[in-house]
Amino acid sequence: MGKKIRDKGEGSVFQRKDGKWIAEFRIGTQANGRPKIKSFAGKTEQEVKRRLKVFKTDFIKNGYTSVKKISVENYVRNWLYTIQIHDIKPKTFDRNECVLRHQISKYIGYIQLASLATDDIQIFINTLVEKGYSYSTIRRAYEILNGCFKCGLKKEEIEKNPCVGVVLPKNIKVNYNKKMKFFTDQQIEKIVSESTYRYQNGNLRYRFGYAVVVLLYTGMRISELIGLKWEFVNFEEKTIKIERNVVYVRNRVDPENKKFYLLEQNSTKSAAGERVVYINKKVSEALQELKKINSSSDYVMNNTKDKIPHPQNMDDMFRRILKRCDITPCGVHALRHTFASMLFKKGVDVKTVSELLGHSDVSITYNTYIHLIKEQKQQAVALLDEL
Repeated sequence: MGKKIRDKGEGSVFQRKDGKWIAEFRIGTQANGRPKIKSFAGKTEQEVKRRLKVFKTDFIKNGYTSVKKISVENYVRNWLYTIQIHDIKPKTFDRNECVLRHQISKYIGYIQLASLATDDIQIFINTLVEKGYSYSTIRRAYEILNGCFKCGLKKEEIEKNPCVGVVLPKNIKVNYNKKMKFFTDQQIEKIVSESTYRYQNGNLRYRFGYAVVVLLYTGMRISELIGLKWEFVNFEEKTIKIERNVVYVRNRVDPENKKFYLLEQNSTKSAAGERVVYINKKVSEALQELKKINSSSDYVMNNTKDKIPHPQNMDDMFRRILKRCDITPCGVHALRHTFASMLFKKGVDVKTVSELLGHSDVSITYNTYIHLIKEQKQQAVALLDEL
């Protein structure tokens, strides 16, 4: 019998060929990067499961050793699973867990907490920069460590926060729009035409093709559109009220049945995400077409199985559309960037664009679209030549 793999942090139980049952639990990472495993053997599955449960309880409570001897990986994991899991949204927790596994554990996870110094974290941050990690990943790694150690100070488990004094290099911010993609007017025309294409019998080529039009001219996130219900669409006032979304998160309740699942949240990515989006004629017509397809559903988007579509399915559809348009395939998020670029070209100020996009801070909008803003300023100054 093979291994019964469980969710990250829960261990695994399996039966060997000789009939013995084995339970394994990862307690850290060695200096060479290999996992450090604690294992138990027994005659029955129930026996090793019981021993694993007792060990896990002690591990989470005491960090397996004293706090001073515990590794950075184990200390941060303990904080993540016992404290932060209750304070943040599931999708954010998944991302933090991923950064712990792939960055923190890999580079400084083996260091004992008592030995960790500010220089160690600064070298860690500098290493991530040299390795080419994105600004958001580097920032998240720092914030996870800082949040964990701040909690440790309050609990009087540590004497100082080694993150104090660490500097995030300014030059990594140039990566804000490194992979940004937005479409030209000619490409937009092709995309809209292909997205709404109908066969001779009147059937649409893409069931959710009109959703592309909605995303393009509203700047909504795909998670916001998938979670949108008709009750929040007002055709008379020409508005969409955004106050919920759908995210794809790790299943921590029954991971053996389904590793990930779609979670509907009665909130948006941030407080600023809860907003009113104004719709133009093109969006109104596109929504009416989606209404014809999903007239019996509470949701604006529904698949043939009467369920909300998976975000990845939407992304795959959009890539097929781009391929038919002879445009280099990219993610559906490019439509959001294109919406912002169209507004800037029309002279809309950055604060208004930020509010329409639902950014938590106008600085995010500025840093993300700084090249478009500079272009807008240059064009404005060029107008003086016409005087």
